[in-house]
Amino acid sequence: MKLQLLTRGFELTPAIQEHLERRLAFALGRFGQEISGIWARVADTNGPRGGIDKLVAVRVEGRRIGTLLVSDTDFDLYTAIDRATDRLGRTVARVLERKRQRSMPRRD
Repeated sequence: MKLQLLTRGFELTPAIQEHLERRLAFALGRFGQEISGIWARVADTNGPRGGIDKLVAVRVEGRRIGTLLVSDTDFDLYTAIDRATDRLGRTVARVLERKRQRSMPRRD
């Protein structure tokens, strides 16, 4: 899995990048064969004004799953990363399970 990471509104620290990569590997590692690309965008939407403004958007593409986009916003960037990656892992699993069920022959 190759990750392309974009940031806007703040400087990406090695700790944030490591956390995002680790959470993506945990959430998507078992689907490695199914995923052809991962794009993540991390932004501070309100800038120095504060508030619930840390955005994490992750797009995943694969032959069988198509394109999936999950995003989350929170005051704490690490929480937004955790929630977005958890939801992305569940979404990929659900899409692949539906594909598997459709491809199985019906038994009547």
